[in-house]
Parts: sequence; C-alpha cells; structure tokens
Amino acid sequence: MSISSVMVSLDGSRFAEAALAIAARLARSAGARLKIVMAHEPVMALVPAADIPVTTGPDEVAMRAEQQSYLAGVVHDLGMIGNHPAEFALVEGLAGPALVDQIERSAPDLVVMATHGRGPLSRLWLGSVADHVIRHASVPLLLVRPKDGDPVPMADLKLATVLVPLDRSPEAEAMLGPLTDLARLTQAHITLLHVIEPVLGVSGAVPPYPVAVPQEALETLRVEGQKYLDQMADKLRADGLRVATKVVVGLGIAPTILAQAEEGHIDFVAMSTHGAGGFRRLLLGSVADKVIRGSGKPVLVYRPPADRA
Repeated sequence: MSISSVMVSLDGSRFAEAALAIAARLARSAGARLKIVMAHEPVMALVPAADIPVTTGPDEVAMRAEQQSYLAGVVHDLGMIGNHPAEFALVEGLAGPALVDQIERSAPDLVVMATHGRGPLSRLWLGSVADHVIRHASVPLLLVRPKDGDPVPMADLKLATVLVPLDRSPEAEAMLGPLTDLARLTQAHITLLHVIEPVLGVSGAVPPYPVAVPQEALETLRVEGQKYLDQMADKLRADGLRVATKVVVGLGIAPTILAQAEEGHIDFVAMSTHGAGGFRRLLLGSVADKVIRGSGKPVLVYRPPADRA
C-alpha cells in the first residue's frame, strides 16, 4: 500500500495553515490527491432572557460564501499537486464530527492537521477538534504544532527521523503499517523504542512508597524487550526500511518517550492511541495523550479500527 490521498483540515487561521504546506509537500512527493476540508459551523441564535435583546449572529449565507471563497483561493494558490488539481470541501456541522464524517466518506490514506487553530496561544495545544478526530477516526493522523508566535507554514519541517514506542501489544504494533508508507515516502530512519518502568507499583504502607523491580527481573525484562524489538525491526528491514532499536529504563512511560525524542534528535513521533493497559481505553490520560500534549514535535497517531469509540 502507498499514500494516494492526503486530507488537510483548515479553519481559516494561519496556524491551521501550518499543516497545509506539509500536506501539499507530502502529496506532491507521493503523487497523491490532496483534499482540503473546512467545517462550516452553524451560528447558534441566542435566547433572550428577561428584557435582554437577542444578539444576531453573522449572516449564514455570507459566512458560507466567504469560506468557499477562502478555500477556492487556497486551492488556486497551490496549483497542481502532481497530476491532480487540489480539491476542497466545505462541510456542514460541528467541526469535530463533520471532519470525522468527511474522513469516513473520503477514506484518505493520511490526514494532516495543526493542533493550534482558533484558540489563543496560551490554550492547550491539543484542541477539542483534533481530540475528537483522534478519538473517532481510524486513519493515520499527522498532528503538527506550529510554534507560538510564528504562524508561518512550516514548509521546511523535516520528517527524516521517527521514534516509534512499542509496548509489545498488537494495538501498538498497528502503527507500523501506516508508518511504513510514510517512512518510505520521506526516507525516514526509524527508531523502535521499548520503555521498562523500574517499579512494580506502590506499597500499601502509609505513606506509600514505590516497590522496585528486582535487578535480576529488570535484566530479564530488558533482554525480552530487546528480543521483541529485534523481531519487529527485522520485519521492517525486510521492507527496505532503515531501523534502529532501543530499550530504556525510565520512570513514567510518557516522560521517557518525550525525553528520548528530544535527546535522539527525532523529527517526529509515531504511535497508536491505544496499547497495553485496557480494552477500549479512553485516550484522555493515556500514554499517547500525554505524548501528544507534551511534544513540541509532530506526532503521527493511529487508532486501530477495532478500537474505535
């Protein structure tokens, strides 16, 4: 399988447009079709209370026309993407559900989305729209975080090195399929990472204290983890990809992944939104969520179809 279609979500902000340059670059490299999607959210009428007059919102027809004009201008500026003109769609409804519906209808191979859009710079960078798409869409989603104060599209963003955390679960391994396509396209070097926590849990004493894994058991976990990564790496190398492996001991899976991404000069992180830790586990509070929110680098996430909400 290869990348033949790319979708990018815009909301009219320059921050959201940071994803556009990356999506267009990837589509051109792959010879893929590019579709730009924007949600037209209905303006809700305010209900009067007591003698407070109703505040009228913007004219729906004029707003929709302005959004159509904006998208047409973006497509015109892009020109041809390979042998195909870029397409656009203005979809109706709340942004999150409307985008997911469009993704399900179009079935793109990759969705690119900026995680800073309409909100202020101080707002948590994973917005409600991106969060909804992550939870409900089963397509690879490349989340791009524009730098605060620099809303210029990051056309020169590198995707040459990628860190892939694996926890020995089939759900985590599900990322390797979509990643293979992107890694081939960008010629990325892959580092497979397995994190071992050196504690079993906490004691029942008051106050509680961590119970350390015995050194002998820790070494066994390290050997088993390395053997597992070697097996995964061999499969990827058989597909012609460049792969390295790394087993590390660290307190906290997510902080360790983030530290490895910074220390290893990694361009982006790739991981499934669900791994070991429970059936249909909510993303919020999970390792994936903490990595997505804590990373200043792009994150490629994938929600396995069987784990959809």
